[in-house]
Amino acid sequence: MAQAIAAARLGAGLTYRNPLVGAVIVKNDRVLAVGHHVGFGHAHAEVDAYQHVTHPEDVIGSTMYVTLEPCSHYGKTPPCAHQLVRWGVKEVYVAQQDPNPLVGGKGIAYLREHGVQIHVGLMETVARQLNRAYNFYYEYQRPLVTVKVAQSLDGKLSLNDGKRTYLTDMVANADVDHLRATQQAILIGSQTAIDDDPRLLVKERVAYPPVRVLLDRRNRVSHTSRLWQTNEAPLWHFVTGKESTKGIEDKDTRRTFKTSEWSIDKVIQTLSDQGVQSVLVEGGAHIQDAFLRVGLVDQLIIYQVPEIFGGRSLASFASRADSMRMRFTPVTIEKCGNATKMAFIRPSLAADWGLD
Repeated sequence: MAQAIAAARLGAGLTYRNPLVGAVIVKNDRVLAVGHHVGFGHAHAEVDAYQHVTHPEDVIGSTMYVTLEPCSHYGKTPPCAHQLVRWGVKEVYVAQQDPNPLVGGKGIAYLREHGVQIHVGLMETVARQLNRAYNFYYEYQRPLVTVKVAQSLDGKLSLNDGKRTYLTDMVANADVDHLRATQQAILIGSQTAIDDDPRLLVKERVAYPPVRVLLDRRNRVSHTSRLWQTNEAPLWHFVTGKESTKGIEDKDTRRTFKTSEWSIDKVIQTLSDQGVQSVLVEGGAHIQDAFLRVGLVDQLIIYQVPEIFGGRSLASFASRADSMRMRFTPVTIEKCGNATKMAFIRPSLAADWGLD
């Protein structure tokens, strides 16, 4: 199973909203083939492993180790559970049952009904780490929300001089780019879009770039901004119904979501309805604070640089509301370029992430 888990990681960045899955076919204590889900709409791990078997007839009477329950429904590819029966696999070890209700135990049931011996739960805790966002999405019915903050030692986001403050160096910025590449959506507010004029594109090669989500309730962000003028990644524009959207057209990479009033909960529900499994919230301070206040911060990643800004500089999680106290579970702390990178998760996720 450890070999199947390692194989699953080879699909990172290629499977889009499908999970990472690895499979190993074994017979007479000999590995016949190893496979992984190679990409969205392409061969699943079980099929990829089978295609790497030198003599397909050897699969008859074999054992398969797979990190996630074989699918049993027709999607972009035929059901893997049906294929296993057709190939003559006699025994299957499944690390994790699929939380997707389209599968949700049906693949395991199909195999049992057709005489295949099934074992579920081998190395499950380790296997679940392959697909944290996928699991979270189906188990909590919403995307996994990560808030990213770059700040000074005294918790400030920028100097109070009216100019953009660059905190992190090239090494830390590259790490942020990798973080972005692992997400399905990147979210910012209108003030950050106006102040920084970002493109929110990832440099790392990915099959499906994350959707850029702009919370722009009053339609303040100029359509000549770099967000609007770049088409390398989708842009989803959230604006209130009372604001004019004249000149805004939905295109292949651009969509406008309009309602009478947007709340953070409603934004996340809309993203969930669109199938988005993970969201990276980058700013600004008031947007980050808004997510915190409604309890929608599942993971917090802080890049802290060894500088003190002092004075009236803008603080992270700035808010006009009363102070609050929220507890997180520390995950990692490491040096990252000129910054110290700290990762935290909500305590309720610690056991599922293998941290209890």
